[in-house]
Amino acid sequence: MSGETFAYQIEGDAQNKTVVFIHGWPDDGRMWEPQSSVLRAHYRCVLVTLPNFGERADKPGGYDFAQLVEGLKRTLDEVCPAGEPVYLVTHDWGAYIGYLFERDYPQRVEKMVALDIGGHTRPTGFKAIGFIVGYQWTLIACWLLGGLIPPLGNGLARGLGRVLQLAGQRSARIRSRFNYPYFYLWKDLLLPWRRQNLLRSYIPQCPVLFIYGERKPVMFHSEQWLETLESRGGHWEGVEGGTHWFMETHPEPVNQWIHQWFS
Repeated sequence: MSGETFAYQIEGDAQNKTVVFIHGWPDDGRMWEPQSSVLRAHYRCVLVTLPNFGERADKPGGYDFAQLVEGLKRTLDEVCPAGEPVYLVTHDWGAYIGYLFERDYPQRVEKMVALDIGGHTRPTGFKAIGFIVGYQWTLIACWLLGGLIPPLGNGLARGLGRVLQLAGQRSARIRSRFNYPYFYLWKDLLLPWRRQNLLRSYIPQCPVLFIYGERKPVMFHSEQWLETLESRGGHWEGVEGGTHWFMETHPEPVNQWIHQWFS
């Protein structure tokens, strides 16, 4: 995505500290309404939408993570032309991209809040591994099929969304073109010459608050990640009864933790 920026919406006073929100699958910048509606009184909130996750396809084949990191940098350069560091709030693939960005451009991130996806993920047991491999490769298959027959790829991806018990509105908006990050992750995992693109043993340079939902089939973080956070001045919180989208079902504690962390 040479020369392009992410689509974004800005809320709040331009004089306040900038907080950049990055969503994951299968959402867009609007998912942060429970947070921005409260936090924009204190911060300048920039709600980005990742390419191909909007109303139209930016590029049918999607973008690899190096391209997404550079797109995020261009976006930050545009919304903060003076180059001042920002706060990041991330979820799902947004967290993965946020970690990669902080690794490559640590001077641009002052603090981070990462939701539900850790910098180290180590599923244990055949059930957890089977769950992750199964749903991710199904989404990759939907993405490949959607490149040939979009209605069929979209329909199958939405069907998986229902199997994963996504809320009706979220499941209904799924398009197979949203699934490209899964393809590029496995491409990086399986091709030896691309493995340098992975997070590997990521150690954040900025303080990170990690919040995760406790009611999920598998956890997307490891104990090593929690230990790494605390050794680097970070912190973590678990949301009792929270699923993957706990920022919508439990907005009050999440908003309070975010505000306390940044202030």
